[in-house]
Amino acid sequence: MSPMLASVMTLASGPLDHVLPHTMFWIGPVKVTNHMVMLTLAAIVLVLLMRHVAKQIAITGDRPDDYVTKGRVAHMVEVLLIYLKEEMARPALGNLTEKYIGYIWTTFFFILTCNLLGLLPLAELFGVAFGIEHLGGTATGNLAVTAMLASVSFFVIIYAGIKEHGIKYFAHFAPVPFTPIGMAPIAILLIVLEVVGMFVKPFALCMRLFANMLAGHMVLAALIGLIFMTGTVAGYFIAVPVLAGSTLFMLLEVFVAFLQAFIFTFLTVLFIAQGAVHEHEPHEEHVPHDELEDMPLHEAVETETDPTVVASL
Repeated sequence: MSPMLASVMTLASGPLDHVLPHTMFWIGPVKVTNHMVMLTLAAIVLVLLMRHVAKQIAITGDRPDDYVTKGRVAHMVEVLLIYLKEEMARPALGNLTEKYIGYIWTTFFFILTCNLLGLLPLAELFGVAFGIEHLGGTATGNLAVTAMLASVSFFVIIYAGIKEHGIKYFAHFAPVPFTPIGMAPIAILLIVLEVVGMFVKPFALCMRLFANMLAGHMVLAALIGLIFMTGTVAGYFIAVPVLAGSTLFMLLEVFVAFLQAFIFTFLTVLFIAQGAVHEHEPHEEHVPHDELEDMPLHEAVETETDPTVVASL
């Protein structure tokens, strides 16, 4: 954790220094922080990666080998794409899956990229060599970043509900539209609760991602800080178990990076489904993957129109 190590080893600041945004340079009146740089880097890395993966997954001809995905990275990404679509989105969204899967994929992989980049020691690798101070950091450990991600999901949730139901979307804020006069106070209370709940959803998305990504970095900073707080002699004895524990905790942080991207995306899918999916809407027929594997290739292609599923056969 490069910002953490730099701040702790130099003892120049507190344990929170490595998670706070730092000004790197100015573009006119605009202050560019390290988290803004990491967001830009995450977007560039994700675009380049997905362009490469798309070429590896693309069907290039009519031969059986042309339907096979090339490369280990493309295989790994394809597995995640299929899982997110078939196991996360489709059970909740049904026939609307194709409409919103693009946003769902983008949300998951962008958050995951930001989380993983925050674990790289960019300051030690490039910052010292090029004289760049405060390089690196986890963008999703910034409340402003997670608030913006949650706001985008909030507008997508509202947009999906209005697109699928029109103005009737707002009718679900009144669970009992026609009530006796005596029940009016309860009906008004229900409307207030529904409206409050609508704004609680993005707040929950924002705070969950921010708190979980921030907590891991703070724990690592505190652990390594113990080495320098116990004195020179005792520091040598405590360094080995602390560094071993920090290494194991870093492996846990990799798991947390995937987990938090998954949770944010999964909750977004559920919130979209609550407002967009019609009640009692029959889900589209979908042939299980194992049945597709038993079919001749040309029949499987005709049955399953999703190129990512076809390419995995």
